[in-house]
Amino acid sequence: MIKYFIYARKSTEPEGRQILSIDGQLEDLKTLVVRENLAVVDTITEMRSAATPFNRPAYSDMIARIKKGEASGIIVWHIDRLARNHLEAGEFQYLLQIGVIKSVWTMSREYQSRDNSLLFSLEASVATQFSRDLAEKVRRGLYQKCILGQPPSLAKLGYLNTKHAIHGTNAIIEDPNRWHIVRKGFEMLLSRKYETPKIADILSNEYGLRTRPSVNKGPRPLHRSVLHRIFTDPFYYGYFQYKGKLYKGAYKPMITIEEFDQVQMILGRKGKPRQKKHQFAFTGLITCGVCGGAITASAKTKLIKATGEYKTYVFYHCTKRKGIKTCTDKHYTKVEDMEAMIEKELADYRLISDFKKWAIRIFQENDQDEMAKRNAIIIENAQYEQKIMQELDALIDMRVSNHITEEKYLQKKADKDAQLIRIQEKKSQLEDGNHTWLQQLSEHLDFAVHALERFKSRDINVQKDICINFGWNWTLKGKKLIIDKFEWFEAIRKYENALEHHFGRLEPQKVFDKYGENASLDILRPIVCRLRDDVSTTIRRNKENNKLNPP
Repeated sequence: MIKYFIYARKSTEPEGRQILSIDGQLEDLKTLVVRENLAVVDTITEMRSAATPFNRPAYSDMIARIKKGEASGIIVWHIDRLARNHLEAGEFQYLLQIGVIKSVWTMSREYQSRDNSLLFSLEASVATQFSRDLAEKVRRGLYQKCILGQPPSLAKLGYLNTKHAIHGTNAIIEDPNRWHIVRKGFEMLLSRKYETPKIADILSNEYGLRTRPSVNKGPRPLHRSVLHRIFTDPFYYGYFQYKGKLYKGAYKPMITIEEFDQVQMILGRKGKPRQKKHQFAFTGLITCGVCGGAITASAKTKLIKATGEYKTYVFYHCTKRKGIKTCTDKHYTKVEDMEAMIEKELADYRLISDFKKWAIRIFQENDQDEMAKRNAIIIENAQYEQKIMQELDALIDMRVSNHITEEKYLQKKADKDAQLIRIQEKKSQLEDGNHTWLQQLSEHLDFAVHALERFKSRDINVQKDICINFGWNWTLKGKKLIIDKFEWFEAIRKYENALEHHFGRLEPQKVFDKYGENASLDILRPIVCRLRDDVSTTIRRNKENNKLNPP
């Protein structure tokens, strides 16, 4: 009497996409065993795909046991449960032909070793071909999703996958509960005031950010390694990678490509900002003018006997950690004196609000020249874009004619794709941001108008931000603060000096009353044009320096 193994298998796909679950297969097979009065030695089940050869340990163990003689027959729901690849199908057919496997029962019929093997071979080949066709359809479907800008994967943190019933219509959308929090993380890093572990702590504990729950794990606080992967993932500026190629996403980007590049510079710089026990507005900005060491701050609390109250005093002084054993600058500078010196510097560059409005008005009148320049750049970028497209076409021709290897082709194509993406982004920004430069100039002038007033608010974060934007290479020597102002402030000072030269100390309204509006603007126009040229030159030079010397 032939002894049989019952074998039931399903792939690792979701339950709804299986032909029949393992329990369903076993239920049918038990009915078959009773009906045909078959002797069963063991029941074997597993959840593995049969498309890949030797990927099923339970199946391999069953074949090994059949070769040892424990059984000589198999009961299976359908032939495709046994093999969907040529290697295992060929081995199985050979064992059936030589009689090691004497009988195979399915729900529809029995295959015996003495039967013509053509029918079994045909059905096994159909199952194998079905598996190959299915794989090809899946590959094409995933590729098509990439072309349409939909990543064929689980959405990243801050986004969600839609769950439409119609296959192929799902997309990636913003997660209303997490998108703005993840964006906040990027903003904190770009401010250069926080390091990655601190940002992860703030997002998790203050904003309540948690990872999405999965099948095996629930929602968890954000680990710094997860946040680092987010900061380095091009997905967040609107592009995603699939099989080594970069595709443009059809979802809403969280950051711009410029912000992403800046984030990479910040993450790649040497030295990291350190956590501080106390917050001081001017630490991390100033160095000692004698030894070059960092200027730090100390807070001292003293009891005022007359009032019985405690008062805290803050002093700035050299850390004496530059490698010089003794620093000759023994001075301690009060925070009030520091603020007074900075306020004096800001006052020297302060701009009256109405004069700023006049400048913007004249800028707008003369913006046609700027637009012409931008259009020229747009045309130049379009020509460069066309050149890259032609190089990509030539690259394809070289690969088709076998002049370069597949590896070399993919490497060069990836380089060209990256160039094309960046030039297209630049083109889009130039076309969509006609007033970007004017806005930037307006922000510079606005800083000159309001910086002093904002600094006097005594908000530590505001003061630090103003100092960062006001100048660089801050040094403290003998209680005297020296600041190298950014170049565009000198353009502001020239503007103020020119105004004073023509109008004296008159208020803007009195200038209009004395000279008339048209005459006043005629006097201002050449001054403002020089201001525009000086500031734009400085902004452009700073951008170029930042590219050559990243932070």
